[in-house]
Amino acid sequence: MSYRRKGLCCVSCGGSEELALHLFLHCELGSAAWLDLMRWLGGGCLIPPNFFIYWECWKEVGSNKKIRKGRCLIWLATLWALWKARNDKIFKRLNYGIVDIVETVKVLSWRWILSRTKTPVCLFYKWCWDLIDCLGRKARR
Repeated sequence: MSYRRKGLCCVSCGGSEELALHLFLHCELGSAAWLDLMRWLGGGCLIPPNFFIYWECWKEVGSNKKIRKGRCLIWLATLWALWKARNDKIFKRLNYGIVDIVETVKVLSWRWILSRTKTPVCLFYKWCWDLIDCLGRKARR
């Protein structure tokens, strides 16, 4: 990704130049959010040096196609939540913590999956509590 706020520091940590790779993967806020989400998904992971490796690791884990698709949807919701948190800090002077971002990802991904699937998905509390069960459900007839 070539997005860059020329010469400006990351708005979340203030430490590094704000490059997309830093913002989405290596910033303290972003990497902590990814690690919390991996715990939610029942796994752990090291943050790799680039998006391509991380995407490949993220999308290939799962026992069936529905789980892999759900994980991809969560990946996209995470990028969106991090981007929105960054913009809200710049333009609205709002500060989001890791818990806020992870909660946003859970809500967004649940709402997105409700709008994209023909099969019933679980209620939100179940989504937060046992995501893999929700993603792995077979369609009820």
